[in-house]
Amino acid sequence: MTQTASDPMGPQLTVSVPERDAVQDAVEPAQAFAAAAGLAGPLAAGPLAPELEPHLSLAVAPAEEEDVLAEVWRTSSRLESMQWELDTAQESLRQAVRKASAAGVADHELCAAANLTQDELTTVLVAAAPVTLEL
Repeated sequence: MTQTASDPMGPQLTVSVPERDAVQDAVEPAQAFAAAAGLAGPLAAGPLAPELEPHLSLAVAPAEEEDVLAEVWRTSSRLESMQWELDTAQESLRQAVRKASAAGVADHELCAAANLTQDELTTVLVAAAPVTLEL
């Protein structure tokens, strides 16, 4: 499976995971993809701020302090936006999985398509089940 992510602020990133047969004996595909994505994110993003040289003083002039604080605000805002996008994407995936399951798609096909383990799939499907109260 190959996924491509792009961002106007950074480079395009493509992450590929070997086919299930190649990975099955070593690591679950979802774990392999998570590991690849975990490594690819920081590599693609590059440094968020230039690293300080050890010989530089940490004292900052007032005008520079405002610039540094503005950078913190921008970075924090960007992180929050990305977290919101991730939450939205995960909910969209859960809804698509539930819809496919209701349409009769087999669990093993859903697991492969959504990169979920059987336990994760069960959690998604059970969370959508209506709660029945018995009196």
